[in-house]
Amino acid sequence: MKRVFTIVLSLFIIVSACICVSAANIDRTVTGEKVVIKANGWAYEKVRNYGYEIDEYYGEDTVVDVPWSFAKEYVNSIGDYAFLENTSLTSVNTTSKIDAIGDYAFNGCTALSKVVLYDSLTSLGVGSFYGDSALNGINILDTKITSVPAYCFAQCGITKMALPDTCQSIGNYAFYNCSGFRKIEIPDSVTEIADTAFAGCDNLLIVCNPDSYAAQYAEANGLNYVTSDNFVVGDADGNGSVTIRDATYIQLYIAALSTLDDTAFMRADVNSDGKVNIRDVTYIQMYRAELIDSFYNI
Repeated sequence: MKRVFTIVLSLFIIVSACICVSAANIDRTVTGEKVVIKANGWAYEKVRNYGYEIDEYYGEDTVVDVPWSFAKEYVNSIGDYAFLENTSLTSVNTTSKIDAIGDYAFNGCTALSKVVLYDSLTSLGVGSFYGDSALNGINILDTKITSVPAYCFAQCGITKMALPDTCQSIGNYAFYNCSGFRKIEIPDSVTEIADTAFAGCDNLLIVCNPDSYAAQYAEANGLNYVTSDNFVVGDADGNGSVTIRDATYIQLYIAALSTLDDTAFMRADVNSDGKVNIRDVTYIQMYRAELIDSFYNI
């Protein structure tokens, strides 16, 4: 009996110690009606009946995976200012449960170069990625966002982007002063673009369908554009599809055995770095080998 009592007592002490350690890693604060719980580098706010929002990331990792869940409920959104001016952050992988990114969520993350988004995403906030000068690795084509709001990608390092056919509008200064921004594909679903949406994007080429709102906008604002039926990224030889011949065509250009006009150059520059070189050949070969499914994922 004494032996049993000793074992039970030992187990009680161990469990109590674990509870104390767990409690030590959790900090709960209440401000008005807002309840924020901090744990393991993340601050969570209960914002829905069925989930949590990331209120803040205060950890020290530079490569971050957003948690799927907290307290047995899904994390569904990234809140306003959640990663504000985190200058050491380099890469963020969200989850297929994240459907919204708040205002200025990643504002001023100057080292951030890659953000992985999923088709669950329906909403971006004002200035979500404002000032992220290193950000080039972001693909929103497979998301379901309905707009690119004001200042969303202002002063970013993006070089290319394709908007999904769920997008309907592009707001004021959405891509302001993105000096390296070279190519954007705008679908017919976009029927509203602010006059200042691309202010400071001096090297930008708009790819859109003929007679679309984007084509009319480009003409009215004196912006360079080509129609989608005449532009397929990677189609260096201009035959309407991406084949191994395009890789050969680029190799001939690199060897100074052929030339590319301005539009062909833009098609051949698959990584949108302003150059046509062996990297573009490699990406086309990877695409043909199904190692990548889109040039917007590179």
